Amino acid sequence: MVFNPYWNVPNSITKRDILPKVRRSRSYLRRHNYEVLRSWGSSEKININSIPYNLLASNKFPYRLRQKPGKKNALGLYKFNIPNTQSIYLHDTSYPVLFNKHERALSSGCVRVLESKSLALALLQYSGRSESQFNMFSRSKKTRTIRLNKSKKVPVEIIYQSAWINDDGEVNYRFDIYEYDREQQNKVSLISAYNNN
Repeated sequence: MVFNPYWNVPNSITKRDILPKVRRSRSYLRRHNYEVLRSWGSSEKININSIPYNLLASNKFPYRLRQKPGKKNALGLYKFNIPNTQSIYLHDTSYPVLFNKHERALSSGCVRVLESKSLALALLQYSGRSESQFNMFSRSKKTRTIRLNKSKKVPVEIIYQSAWINDDGEVNYRFDIYEYDREQQNKVSLISAYNNN
């Protein structure tokens, strides 16, 4: 678990979302607390004004973007690493208003956690840390990675649902962004066609 995380911006998000804004205004990076680093293997910082304009094109940008910790950081105050091969993790958000939206598939693969502070406290306590330690880590501006107790692993299950019934018994539907419902329907259709022959 990481308190006050940096956000290492994936290349796909850099190219698709951020560079078009930087081409319009180089001050975009400064205003949103981004740093330009030499590469993924380097922590050498590059001045954005020293980069030729033609390198700001999506397919030519050779650098790495990293957003500094703080209130504007897209990951918020807490990041929860989970073992997987796609670099997906759970995290807080600097835009909690997004939880009020009906359509909430606004992330680029990682998962925003509504009650991230409660989850962070629960994980630390489960791992044998005290609430006072949690408060100390939370108040600090320093980026701090806390290794949780390996003998008390916490299973993580991510469930994708495009329909569910809420506590009031009402059916809720959301857009099937990954088209899993269509995939399942195609499988059912194939099985049905096979069984009818």
